[in-house]
Amino acid sequence: MLLSRLDEQDEEIRFINEKLSILIELLTPSEKGDGPTLDDILARLVELLRDQEPVIKRIDHTTARNNDLLEGRIVSPKTGDTPRS
Repeated sequence: MLLSRLDEQDEEIRFINEKLSILIELLTPSEKGDGPTLDDILARLVELLRDQEPVIKRIDHTTARNNDLLEGRIVSPKTGDTPRS
């Protein structure tokens, strides 16, 4: 159960890493004078952050829940979890 959640987080982090690579590419044009304007970069950055908000919230929730589990706190079942017998 915990390992599958860690695998999910690994996949989400990999996805975020891909998005960061795109952002770095946008911020570092190949030649001087080549590339987007500052307004274009900021607009794209806002768009990327807006697109990632659900994923970031899910990672934050999952991380907090996993920390609670690891530290022995009682955690209410996640939707879709089957109760243990």
